[in-house]
Amino acid sequence: MTSSDAKTNFGEVLSSLNSAGPVEITRNGKSVGLLTLPPAQAVDSGRMAALAAAYAQGRMSWPQIAEETGASFGELLLALGLQKLSLPKVTAKKRPEQTALLNQMFDAAARLKSQP
Repeated sequence: MTSSDAKTNFGEVLSSLNSAGPVEITRNGKSVGLLTLPPAQAVDSGRMAALAAAYAQGRMSWPQIAEETGASFGELLLALGLQKLSLPKVTAKKRPEQTALLNQMFDAAARLKSQP
């Protein structure tokens, strides 16, 4: 990718690093840089277990955990599973219609499950 394209689309380039991998930056046809994700740091399993418990109880949000640890959501799900914890129940404050729709879907699924 040219340096001018990278400058123009910087946000998109950063967002694509997870899926597309490193991006080589060129200027006048010559490589001048490489954008990559930072090296993954191992998250202390004891700390992750404590954070997963707090998340399951609704005392901590996923963005807070991600900011503190740099862990992926998959790592959080794994920590929840290892402790047999459930995802917290989330109530949409700004979008009550989403909650109503989800409740309708759960009710329909329960009715289907109870039918012979």
